[in-house]
Amino acid sequence: MGRKDCDVTTQVLPWGITPWCVNPEKEGGIYGEIMNRSKPLEGKYDVTVQIQLPNEWDSSLGHYNVGVTAGVETDRCAVEWATTHREKMNIVVVPSFHARSTFLTSGTGKEKTPIVVVPESYFKELLKDPTNQPFEFSTSKNFLTVGMFTAEDPDMDRKNIINTVKWFCQEFDGKKDVGLIVKTSKGRETTIDRELVRKSLQHVVAQSGCKNPPKIYMLHGSMTRDEMNALYKHPSMLGLISATRGEGFGLPMLEAAVSGLPVIGTNWSSIIEFLKGDSFLGVEYDLVSVPDQKADGNIFVRSVKWANPKESNFKRKLRKLYDENDKFKSSAKELSKILTVSHSSESINKKYDEAFSGVLG
Repeated sequence: MGRKDCDVTTQVLPWGITPWCVNPEKEGGIYGEIMNRSKPLEGKYDVTVQIQLPNEWDSSLGHYNVGVTAGVETDRCAVEWATTHREKMNIVVVPSFHARSTFLTSGTGKEKTPIVVVPESYFKELLKDPTNQPFEFSTSKNFLTVGMFTAEDPDMDRKNIINTVKWFCQEFDGKKDVGLIVKTSKGRETTIDRELVRKSLQHVVAQSGCKNPPKIYMLHGSMTRDEMNALYKHPSMLGLISATRGEGFGLPMLEAAVSGLPVIGTNWSSIIEFLKGDSFLGVEYDLVSVPDQKADGNIFVRSVKWANPKESNFKRKLRKLYDENDKFKSSAKELSKILTVSHSSESINKKYDEAFSGVLG
């Protein structure tokens, strides 16, 4: 958008079951720019940037084609992604070395298309103190988890929201001062989706076996950057927690760390590339095969593996963060200083400039 010598055409595509956003004012008007430039594709373009699954990349659209993908969160990807579809593109951009390794380990080793790592950046509002605090919690010591319900079966749930909530309830059973804020959805921003999520959370708490479970707060639907900033920096917030089985990048964990929060997360995949030091409480895990029922032959293929965090170690890290929060908060401030520089939009834009060097002239 900043180049005056480029004529940009966009084609807005659906992603999974996530909702459309048609507010032209969002992101400082960038949404409006994208919508205004969206039109039927005509002819062959000089350069295309295709942010899609690898099997959706189309090399016929441009003379030079860039494939952008987060890949898959397991240890390997579909062979076709790593070979046929990779070779359609002139260059592939992924957000983590973990994502890059899934392509390299799944291919033949003879592929020519380079794979470049360009991480995600945090949103700039995280650099400000919240101007107001819209959230009120009745508990004085709170934890946060962010992620979609990706399955009703806990063994199929990649984000592992179900076990995150269950294990939290069990560890803090009877603790009236402790709460968990669950920012989640099942992919939609509808009232129906909200009620489905509410029922799922109620079921998880009921199945936890707790006599006096800690307070569980549900946040559903889209939130503004100012609201997310206020949530990360709420005075009662002790840290962000996740029993995820794998991440292509893990943006909420980056945002939490930039905000100065300690993070509990599975000690595997992309998040260990930027979560460093004592403020990251990495959870031990077993690398296990993804359930056959999860395999769709495209994103998840049979025999690939992801991480199963160990329940006892996760609970131990929860208690440790609760008991020694001041110590971990102090370490989190040091990591925040590093990430504020390394993952700023300016720093990441420079990496894109390097990746596209020579392409646009």
